[in-house]
Amino acid sequence: MSAAADPPPAAAPRYRVGVMTMEVEGDRPDAFAALVQSAVDRFDTAIQSDGGSAGATGVSVELLAFRGPHLTPTEGAYRPLDFLRVGMTEKLERRVHFLLVVTEVDLASTAFTSTVALPSRLTNVAVVSTKRLDPAYRGGEPDPDAAATALTALLRHCFGHLLNLPHHPDPGNVMYDFGAVDELAAMSSLTEPQRARLRRNLPREARERTTADRAGRLARWAFALRTTAANAGGIVAAAVRANPLRLLGRLPTLVTTALSVLLVLFFSPEPWDVGSTVELYQLALFSAVAVLGATAALYRAFAFGAMRSRERALSESAVVTAAATLLSLGATMALLFALLTGLVWLGSSTVFPRKLMETWPTVDPAVRTADHLKLSLFVAAIATLAGSLGGRADSRDLVRGVLFVDEEA
Repeated sequence: MSAAADPPPAAAPRYRVGVMTMEVEGDRPDAFAALVQSAVDRFDTAIQSDGGSAGATGVSVELLAFRGPHLTPTEGAYRPLDFLRVGMTEKLERRVHFLLVVTEVDLASTAFTSTVALPSRLTNVAVVSTKRLDPAYRGGEPDPDAAATALTALLRHCFGHLLNLPHHPDPGNVMYDFGAVDELAAMSSLTEPQRARLRRNLPREARERTTADRAGRLARWAFALRTTAANAGGIVAAAVRANPLRLLGRLPTLVTTALSVLLVLFFSPEPWDVGSTVELYQLALFSAVAVLGATAALYRAFAFGAMRSRERALSESAVVTAAATLLSLGATMALLFALLTGLVWLGSSTVFPRKLMETWPTVDPAVRTADHLKLSLFVAAIATLAGSLGGRADSRDLVRGVLFVDEEA
């Protein structure tokens, strides 16, 4: 009797989901470690179930730990975006496709009194706090099992956001838009269409490609261009989600600086001389350079770093994040330029009478429509560039919150 053939080896997991503990205060390290371990075990089981047969062999959940320097609170609170910044770097270094950062400290929020979860689909990183999950925090009896159930729901909810799953109206659904920690206990199910969408989105959202270690500059640029083209739809969608008008509203110093420069130039005769003598194509080129320069200045101020790992490998996720950030900031600066151009046009057409326009410039009269257009472009371009320099003083947390964060739970 022949021996039975050995079963084929299991397929190696293709997608790595890291759950990284980032202990800051360290007052109860054993309890925190036990809580996260319990939740990760349940999360792993749920991921395999959610993915069906494909998920069982296609995804691995790994428990990681961050041993770097501790973060410090600002104005008495820990900022979630600080954890997100560290998570982006660690995700690149540890080469995981998705990273869920878990910390035991309370996290500040820009929209609420506090937040327990902050997913960022653009970066494939989410930040979760366990501080408020145990009933003991709300005056009840300590219940580690209830806290682990709530943390599991948070991990699944955040992972769903990273895979572009929308909210669901059912309070028992993992993607329910919950408003209280108590509601997390019931959030345990996914519909079959959600499971199918999860499996469908996983390869696209993972963005797992990287350059070779220590690849040359030309190879990295080629990789970046190919990645940008391949992910163009997602990059545009991220910029639309950021909403240039909303982003502009988070930059009050930029807007104030731009308007101040605009008013000074508008009531000075020199810009009118430029508007009546310089060619339109020259001003169009100058305007484009001003918008690009303003975008570059804001990118340097508000974008997260860590484009490459220590081995100088460039990841697809890092390229997509940088491209979406540039596009969002570029669209915001283009919107500001358009608004300033319209404002100058309106002012030059209504404030200054024609007779004054014939004598105000020192070179030629500026009474034609083309003269008004050129003046508007010139003044708006300078004001946009000046505004971007002033905008570097705006709140980094508010701007990055619009650029990188999908929601605060």
